[in-house]
Amino acid sequence: MALLELKDVSKNFGHFQAMDKVSFNVEAGHIVGLIGPNGAGKSTTMRAITGLMTYSEGEITFDNQPVTFSNHKALDKMGNLIEYPSIYPNLTALDHLKLYAMDTKDPVDIPDIMKRTQIDGDNFGKRKAKNFSLGMKQRLGIAIALVRNPKLVILDEPMNGLDPQSVHDVRELIRSLANKGVAFLISSHLLDELQRLADDVVIINKGKIVKDTTMEDFLAGGHAQIVLDTNNNEGVLQLAVDNNWDAKEDGTKIVIDNGDDALNVQDVLAKLAASNIEVKSISTTQENLEQHLLEVLKDDGQGA
Repeated sequence: MALLELKDVSKNFGHFQAMDKVSFNVEAGHIVGLIGPNGAGKSTTMRAITGLMTYSEGEITFDNQPVTFSNHKALDKMGNLIEYPSIYPNLTALDHLKLYAMDTKDPVDIPDIMKRTQIDGDNFGKRKAKNFSLGMKQRLGIAIALVRNPKLVILDEPMNGLDPQSVHDVRELIRSLANKGVAFLISSHLLDELQRLADDVVIINKGKIVKDTTMEDFLAGGHAQIVLDTNNNEGVLQLAVDNNWDAKEDGTKIVIDNGDDALNVQDVLAKLAASNIEVKSISTTQENLEQHLLEVLKDDGQGA
């Protein structure tokens, strides 16, 4: 049984349908990316899961217990960072973690989580939060989401304000916790980062789930491309016609659509060599999560 289950959950704000029969699961140890355009229903879905708002119909179950606006019993083992960290300006990072861990029976090792989120050390640990930068507040917010030793962590834009090293360290932290069975539901506009991190992807658009699959399967349908820089682009285009390659000129280079990888790069190089065409450079590319998302949204009527 899934750790988190949403079954036909709907939420209306007057005549606006923010969630329209939303259904998906999150398994223990899985990192799930929740993505979609602005206003698609991502934040509303996360707030409903964490018991921060009512929903009109449907059912949310976490760890075999129902979650509603008035039933928070299950939420002791759910951490979250939604929109902005809840930070008190006159408390230090350590004060915050002690406060948020105060009423839980099994908190994490606080010095360890401070070190892993880079909020330890005299310079950081003894400063009040009102003096923190955006990145420092974000790292503290992530630590707060983890301090209760949760089974599930909900993160909305967790990389917001972080420098590249911090992004790398947070990614490694999330993956290490997932390997120990912690589940994550993450919404982020940094799709390249999410592509590296997520096991599964759930796409929401106009309040509806339009895709729910593994990241591997979602990306598998993409087209690889062979990008060539040669001394005879016209000759390459003629070879493409002769061999039924899907090729086009892009500036000074030729791009050959590799489709489902049926086109072998070595075969292309062999035919170019046989035609005395010099290859100055060659590379391959793969469509990424952003391109796939735009295609799904276009098919769903959102457009790009």
